[in-house]
Amino acid sequence: RAHEFRVSVVDLNFGCPAPAIAKRSESGSYLLRDPSKVGELVGRVARACAPVPATAKIRLGLTRDTINACDVAQAVEGAGGAALTVHGRTAKQMYTGVADWDEIAKVRDVLKRIPLIGNGDIKTAQEAIERLERYPVDGIMIGRAGLDRPWIFREIAQILKGETPDPEPTPLEQRELLLSHYELVVQRFGPEIGVMFMRKIACHYSKGRPNARVFRDHVSRVKTGEEFLRVVSEDYCVDDTSDV
Repeated sequence: RAHEFRVSVVDLNFGCPAPAIAKRSESGSYLLRDPSKVGELVGRVARACAPVPATAKIRLGLTRDTINACDVAQAVEGAGGAALTVHGRTAKQMYTGVADWDEIAKVRDVLKRIPLIGNGDIKTAQEAIERLERYPVDGIMIGRAGLDRPWIFREIAQILKGETPDPEPTPLEQRELLLSHYELVVQRFGPEIGVMFMRKIACHYSKGRPNARVFRDHVSRVKTGEEFLRVVSEDYCVDDTSDV
């Protein structure tokens, strides 16, 4: 599939803590308890996908008492992984608490050749730059903040180039971005699946915006492209009264 779809990279997610994945399916972060198994899986994928690089994402470990990110990192690198992303929480934490970037930094000491990418609690471009400057990581990964504020990537790139970041998009500009996003998703997945994806994505766009509750209620129920476009046109950011 990697060759058929001409992908740039295949990323294996060993970080998902969702019960349906980590417990019932014994996948995702469940596998962190066995670094050798993680290495085996990375190696099989790396060999099958070559020359497309295979990378991995992990968490610090299952619990604070069983942090083993360094062991898993060595297994990933030894198996031929091309890069490693470490999220600074344990599986038990799910999405609560604070990402521990000091623990992420420790992984740098055991990696010999592949890049270390840090992930967790980066909500603004300024926070992204601070992590890059403060910690020994080769890059950062933006997660949930990229759903709420997809222009964060542009802001980070501009700061790294020494430029002043563009102002926050206006509500009308955000709506245009949402519509452009919709068109791209529909082109990729088709109208039926595209609308299903965009119902959730559109809810993220509205976070902190005026009329958010009404918009989320309406857009989460649309079933067709026509309904989606109508709801975005009528309900997204229509006044100055915050309702988040």
